[in-house]
Amino acid sequence: MKKMKLFPKTFLYVFSLMAAIALISHALFFFLMPVVYTSQKEDTFQNIETQLIAELQTISEPEQKTKEDTIEKIVRKYAQQNQMGIFVYYAGYTYHFMSGTNSSDTPDSIDIQEEFDTNWRIQVGEETGLDDLWQDSYRKTNSQLYASTHFQTKDGQPCYLALNLTLQPVHEAKNAIVIFLPFTLILSLALSVIFALLYSKKITKPLSDIRETTERMEQLDKSALCKAETQDEIGVLSENINKLYQSLLATIDDLQKENKRVSEAETAKLDFLRAASHELKTPVTALCGLLDNMIMGIGRYKDWETYLPICRDMAVSFGRMIQEILDASKLNFDFEREPMEEVMLHTFMETLLPPYLLIAKSKGVFIDTDFSDDFSARFPVSAMEKVLSNLISNAVKYTKPQGKVRIYFAAGSIVVENECTPIPPNELSHIFEPFYRPDFSRSRNCIGENPDGGNGLGLYIAAKILSALAYKFEFKPFLYPEAEKKGGMRFTVFLS
Repeated sequence: MKKMKLFPKTFLYVFSLMAAIALISHALFFFLMPVVYTSQKEDTFQNIETQLIAELQTISEPEQKTKEDTIEKIVRKYAQQNQMGIFVYYAGYTYHFMSGTNSSDTPDSIDIQEEFDTNWRIQVGEETGLDDLWQDSYRKTNSQLYASTHFQTKDGQPCYLALNLTLQPVHEAKNAIVIFLPFTLILSLALSVIFALLYSKKITKPLSDIRETTERMEQLDKSALCKAETQDEIGVLSENINKLYQSLLATIDDLQKENKRVSEAETAKLDFLRAASHELKTPVTALCGLLDNMIMGIGRYKDWETYLPICRDMAVSFGRMIQEILDASKLNFDFEREPMEEVMLHTFMETLLPPYLLIAKSKGVFIDTDFSDDFSARFPVSAMEKVLSNLISNAVKYTKPQGKVRIYFAAGSIVVENECTPIPPNELSHIFEPFYRPDFSRSRNCIGENPDGGNGLGLYIAAKILSALAYKFEFKPFLYPEAEKKGGMRFTVFLS
């Protein structure tokens, strides 16, 4: 039974229950029907006796003939109505009537045995004393009920009453039941099979549908859905399975997105490390060549007092580059755990700008600011500081002396633009790659100096952070309206 499927198991349980009910009900009917029927007959028999005595006790007519007619009518009525035999002895006369017969033509004697086959006989004559009639009795056999009693009528006359009721129909009915019950039992079992099949199908079909649907869910079929057509426990189960499956699909999608993000981050980190090693290789080779020339005293490099400080400056530059590389490698991504804060941009920029104003002044670059369109935005403060620091630093670094850098707000965005040589479109598509620099900023002299720019990490870091924070941005050339041949590059961060 444990390995049997739900439909045959339910069918067997239901059929067994209904078959047991049919067998028990038929058995109870067979054995209890005669008992109940006999008990009801006894109650009816006793009620008839009581009612008949009550009517006979009211007889008090002065005329004998009238009394006889009255008694005869009473006896006939009760005998016909109740299909029984009645015997009355009153004032020396006997009256008896059996159901389906006429009253006896012999008023002074009675023999009920002649009219109805019973196990009792009463005879009244000279040899029978009246005292023998005054014995009350009640008897019940398998085939009949018998009762006798005596009382006085209203006029003071003694009266003797005997009643007889046959139980023969009970035995006839029992015999008929023995023949009829097998057919009803077979019909009951047949109906039990039909209803058990219908009930089992009705109960198991929703569960079978749920099983088929969960098999599709196991294959991650996104269209799989349990149909909840009822509000009972099965319907609730279907709804719960649907909710659980949708939650599972959402979790799987999130995991796939996270795996893709992690994979992209690992790929980016690997590319970054490759680019970093390549970027460091050239200046390190140059430094080693310079030191070798100094050690071997080749040409002008014999003057080590002149070139040794240069080597030190190069080492310091390498240190800064390595630190920037380390900072860039940490972008995966501590600021994602930093809380978001609502910040007024005017105050934020006023706090951020002072160091870059000094750098710009020392280089002869002018910084023009316009924060009149102040607005607020939500972002991690340290992350946005890093983004804007790189943008402003790049703008100052790539602006020639006497050039201008403009920082202003426009329609919920921060704009940083500087006067410089616009980057060609073919190079602009690579500008956010690590260590990438436009052609005009790639030249290095023999000692590794790079007077025209940095190491190509500023825009890479800014783009990485903004992408992680889901902020849109753009970097493109522009021209001043008043001077068509004069322009530069503009970086816009959209914060709203």
